[in-house]
Amino acid sequence: MELGLTLNGKHLRRTAVPEFAEKYDTVIIGLGTAGEEAALVAAKLGLNVLGIEKHNAMGGQSTIGCVNFGENIINRMIRSERAAEEAGLKLAYETVPTGVWLKGKRIVGLRIARNGISRDVAARIVIDATGNATVARMAGCRLRSGRIWDSEMGACARAELWTTPQGGMRPLYSNYRRELCGSAADYSETVAFLAGTRCKVWNSSKRRMLRPALLVGAREENRVETLETVTMRDCLKEKKYPNPIFYAFGPEDLVRVDKDNAFESEEIQNWKSLCSMPCFGYPSVLPYGTIVAKDVEALLVPSKHFGVSHDAGGGIRMQVEMRKTGYAAACTALLAIRGDLALKDIPYAELRPLLEKGGLLKRPTKQFVTTVNGVPMGPYTPEQAVAALKQDVALPGEWWNSKADGGPHEQAAYAYWTAWKCALSGSAAEQKKFGDLLNSEMQKGGHWAANFAVALGLLGDARACGVLRSLVATPGVSHPNNSDPVITHAYPNRIKSICLLGRLGDKASIPLFMDIVHDNAVAFTKDLLGTKLYYTSDRYRFEALSYALMSLGTLLEHHPDSDLRQELLVWNRKPLTLLSERDKSNLAPMLKNIIR
Repeated sequence: MELGLTLNGKHLRRTAVPEFAEKYDTVIIGLGTAGEEAALVAAKLGLNVLGIEKHNAMGGQSTIGCVNFGENIINRMIRSERAAEEAGLKLAYETVPTGVWLKGKRIVGLRIARNGISRDVAARIVIDATGNATVARMAGCRLRSGRIWDSEMGACARAELWTTPQGGMRPLYSNYRRELCGSAADYSETVAFLAGTRCKVWNSSKRRMLRPALLVGAREENRVETLETVTMRDCLKEKKYPNPIFYAFGPEDLVRVDKDNAFESEEIQNWKSLCSMPCFGYPSVLPYGTIVAKDVEALLVPSKHFGVSHDAGGGIRMQVEMRKTGYAAACTALLAIRGDLALKDIPYAELRPLLEKGGLLKRPTKQFVTTVNGVPMGPYTPEQAVAALKQDVALPGEWWNSKADGGPHEQAAYAYWTAWKCALSGSAAEQKKFGDLLNSEMQKGGHWAANFAVALGLLGDARACGVLRSLVATPGVSHPNNSDPVITHAYPNRIKSICLLGRLGDKASIPLFMDIVHDNAVAFTKDLLGTKLYYTSDRYRFEALSYALMSLGTLLEHHPDSDLRQELLVWNRKPLTLLSERDKSNLAPMLKNIIR
């Protein structure tokens, strides 16, 4: 037998002999939102269960991390403890796994430690619900980290609990680059900093901080490679699965520190920058394979590290979904143990009734992309989309702090989505018909021409290139029918154009992009502060430069040019400072890494 562990960030296996002091049907590590549900359900199903938690209570961020939005924290913890006792669930608090016992590729137990004392426990099924793949890493599973470009993860931390003027409670979130996992002094400084900045935003002296949060929350951690992986594109294309474990509908809630969307997937770029859809959500289907580890047998991986991609994880990581992953894992463990089956061989026909009993297979009321709160937006026809784009396009509200009223901003966002949706799943005939309609409107010129060009670009139609190129070549040119107006709270069409021209492979745009790069986007963005979208000129320059450099990188792949690459490398060696509007950190190194 071998003991798997992680040393200096590397997975190691050492031949050893375990001394199993206890044997369980299943051991669950991490009793947060997913793990607590898995442990309670498994115990109620009659399994002999050990739940392990590094803190001194169940619930993770959902109860002791200030993210319960008003529910009494102490009462919730008491209810969980009583439920565990009634179900016969054995708990080990302030305990951590230090290694996993393996027979070949099968995990058969864990080495755990509390107060410096280690012990070995055997398990027929192990459930890693840590949220950061702690056990899966020790077992040797392959992991995926963050976005594809640079492995950066979505950042979010909650630092304190505040009262609201209405008498309720809510957590204070931080999306700053400041390290929230440092010393107590660092933590205190950060809390004070956040309190000062947020109070200015809220502009209310009636709000009071109750206490610092016991846990610092993370939006995202490493993900385990599972039998199946769901991407945001899969969800938006409405991919069907024969073995769903639950359905969901949620907003794209991937919080990036500086909204550096040029480094994200095409889906995130479209959702956040090109279509401006922060108040919309999308439906998703999660298949069975997303909770089954690919490389190690007898290991289930519910919680934040389960089988969804970085971009899909932004919309499938709320508490409700995490509870569903835990419930599904408990039902799976029951069938595997009762039938002495490998996890990959679990008969879905037997799993489905258990999932239905738990309400996991109830479809959400919203079956297509629409607003999360407020007036729903139904699927548009191409003609409705054209009508909606004949207006100035500003950003709709955020899903978490406003209700959609079905107004112009939401209509325009949905019109862009309609074009994008046609590109994702429309037939060739549907794409041509829609493209011809958008092109006809675009060719009329005038104030709305850029809107139609962006929609045509989202459709993947190269006929948009001429107008998009003109927006980059002559940004903000003033004339009666100006198609590049500076609109308050609008994401600039000229920056959208940079992104789309790179995707469409428009070689003629290369000199235009190089002009932006050589000037560090100063002239290109000089009038954009009028949009009031961001507060500093550095931020607009970062947006333009990041998309320009990304598009140049794409174009260079299709049109290799050694002189152009050398020109970019020369620019890369020149000093550049662009300060984050949030915490004043220098964003230039991110840009320098695009062309290397």
